[in-house]
Amino acid sequence: MGVNPEANLVSVKVLDREGQGNSSDALAGIQWIIDNKERFNIRVANLSIGTSDAGSLDPLVRAVEAAWDAGIVMVIAAGNNGPSRGSITSPGTSRKVITVGAYDDGNCVDAFGASLVNFSGRGPTSECVVKPDVLATGCEVISCLSNSPEMSPKRLTMLNTIMEHYVKMSGTSMASPAIAGAISLLLTQRPHLSPNEVKLAIKHSSTDLFLPPNRQGWGKLDINALLAVQV
Repeated sequence: MGVNPEANLVSVKVLDREGQGNSSDALAGIQWIIDNKERFNIRVANLSIGTSDAGSLDPLVRAVEAAWDAGIVMVIAAGNNGPSRGSITSPGTSRKVITVGAYDDGNCVDAFGASLVNFSGRGPTSECVVKPDVLATGCEVISCLSNSPEMSPKRLTMLNTIMEHYVKMSGTSMASPAIAGAISLLLTQRPHLSPNEVKLAIKHSSTDLFLPPNRQGWGKLDINALLAVQV
């Protein structure tokens, strides 16, 4: 079901069937979200994409910050280039957005069976910003398998599928949607909260894992604490 099974989802496709894409498509997708915010009541957006850190002048960073300023909570995966310092991917390097790392990345296996050890992106960013902001589970997460006819039989045999409708994957791309789902629950209860207030709620409700700030941010997600916190 996921974190918030009653949420309405708007899917904006910016990558091809191999999971590849370019910045211009991502920028167009983010702009579409901004343009259609009122039409679909878009309050929170998850971006499980990333590229190399180019600082605050990166068009992707400026785009997600424009969406944030428009009232949309932008939740961005930290990337899987850890454990080295400065391995957060853009636009997760933005000061404004909520950047999500994975906390159970010791013995993960991705959808293709490859081992992922200590993969979660670490800060600081190139502009010395502490990142990520928060952690969620990102190890062998079970989610829905696409039924798109573009999924070739060869690719399906490579994936770590469960029955015919699910797939098991690891990475910050799987951790980030958990945070977005939790935020959608929070906004269902308190729709008046601004993106900055939501970020403050995440900060004050996360569980400290006593790891370095550039590894854990404020700690790992605690949904019950998030829904109860006062900001």
